[in-house]
Amino acid sequence: MMSKGSQIPRVVLWGSLSRQTAVTLHALLQAEIPVQGLIVAGNPLQHPIPSAVPFAIWHTDPFTIARRRNIPIITLNRRSKLHELTHTTQLSGELGLVSCFPWKLPKEVVASYPGGMLNIHPSPLPAYRGPAPLFWQYRDGCLKTGVALHEVTEQLDSGPLLAQVSCTLPLAFPGDRLEAWLAWYGVGLLLWVLRGERTVYTAPAESVSSGWAPLPGPAQSTIDWTWSCWRAAHFLAGVLPLGYNVTIVDRDGQNWLVERFLAWSSHPLVPHKGSSTIVSLEFADGYLTVQARPLYSVERPRRSVRRQ
Repeated sequence: MMSKGSQIPRVVLWGSLSRQTAVTLHALLQAEIPVQGLIVAGNPLQHPIPSAVPFAIWHTDPFTIARRRNIPIITLNRRSKLHELTHTTQLSGELGLVSCFPWKLPKEVVASYPGGMLNIHPSPLPAYRGPAPLFWQYRDGCLKTGVALHEVTEQLDSGPLLAQVSCTLPLAFPGDRLEAWLAWYGVGLLLWVLRGERTVYTAPAESVSSGWAPLPGPAQSTIDWTWSCWRAAHFLAGVLPLGYNVTIVDRDGQNWLVERFLAWSSHPLVPHKGSSTIVSLEFADGYLTVQARPLYSVERPRRSVRRQ
């Protein structure tokens, strides 16, 4: 790693069409870290970031940011393309930085960077290793979170930890804002490490559990009326902005595909379900008002495929 006073290395960013990658790229440029290229899994037509008005940086896709700065882009539309890359096609750089790249990197790719590869991971490691750490932190009702910077090794999200901080996760804090904030803070950790400052490290919060955070399926994205209101509100407010599909099973066994979380109250704000898409659903200790539509037996929520 760089010693204090050394020149900041040229960085190649590995990511996806995600808010985390977009904010990481923007933060690198704001910090005047030389970005030699962007390698992205997926393409804009397959994974658009849902926003019409880019009023915040997390609503801008990484392609747009890179093109504005004339940064070369390599798109990998399938995993097998990883093995076709040579050192020359990877874009020359001293350091590889991973931020929301969905696939395991071959050891030949990692070894091709003189400074190795580092990963920004949005959880207080070793808790919530894996592709969907934010989803599982919200589902588990975590009120503390964190971001880690570690070396990339053959074991996913398990390389030597270089820097890490923990922070409060406010109740029902929007997941897209959390994703952006943690990515920005992750670049801050990178700057500390590259400049040879003291190691930034705080232990994982006691309230979070260790373990793997896999991509959720329909069962993990379904909650029912027995949940407490605070936990259900926290989960919906967190994961819906991240693009996950969530289903609520009400007291009558009816499934509702939630489009938007609106309110949490002690009494129903919408008196009858009727034909409106705005409904107040009863939970264990109150009501959640959501924009949702009923699901019937022939319909099934789609499996989430994004990675944080």
